[in-house]
Amino acid sequence: MHVPKIFAILAGVYIVGQFLYIVYYAIGLVQFNPFVKLKPLTTLEKQVLTDNFPIYRKLPEVLKARCEERIKWFRSRKKFVFYGAVSRQEDIKLILSGSLVLMTLGLKNYKMRRSLMRVIVYPSQYYSRISRRHHLGEYNPFFKTVVFSAEQLWEGFRIPNDNINLAMHEFAHALSYEMKRKGSWEAMKFRVGFREIHALLAAPLFREQMAATGYFREYGMTNTQEFFSVAVENYVETPQQFDQDFPELYGILKRMLKFEFR
Repeated sequence: MHVPKIFAILAGVYIVGQFLYIVYYAIGLVQFNPFVKLKPLTTLEKQVLTDNFPIYRKLPEVLKARCEERIKWFRSRKKFVFYGAVSRQEDIKLILSGSLVLMTLGLKNYKMRRSLMRVIVYPSQYYSRISRRHHLGEYNPFFKTVVFSAEQLWEGFRIPNDNINLAMHEFAHALSYEMKRKGSWEAMKFRVGFREIHALLAAPLFREQMAATGYFREYGMTNTQEFFSVAVENYVETPQQFDQDFPELYGILKRMLKFEFR
């Protein structure tokens, strides 16, 4: 066989291989690959979880084991992309995986296959070509992608009870999108809860109480979707106060997530 012909065949194989590789990640097939090895959590990694998630050290052993198995799956099966000089990349993978897993620990559906394929992290505030604005974090349901500023991400864990946690906020958006059209019983219960939150938010007395207490960030008043994500931040970081001041809403979120953080 002539050398040019062999070269053409090899070039064709290479191009096809690259195309399949792009498709493999573009449609999230890595999530379904049974040969992806799940790396066990090291002692140091468990310490990172303990340092950043007060609830982690308090979990009963059966729940802690479930949490760790799910974290291993998420960080191995989702595509993490870092742009720029982002430090502590492995720790970021770990705390993002931990955030999503703890938020969904009470749910059967934690793999987020409909709503989340890719996690992108920038060093700090970044410019979004889609919205043409600077962001600290966002969720894009069309591309099934969550984007974070590493700087703001760590800030959300620095103060554990200020009700500001970027990871929980953006993952809450992804979760609500995940549950939007699923036919499972827990997805239907989730949607019922979402409608109840929408009704609460429309009630004048509830809005007056929100304004009087200042417990929820004003940004949550943008719409029901944003309010749900803001409420999840509060539910995670200050559950006792949440239940005391807004017991009805707390009960709704408890039914939706099937897990308490206190």
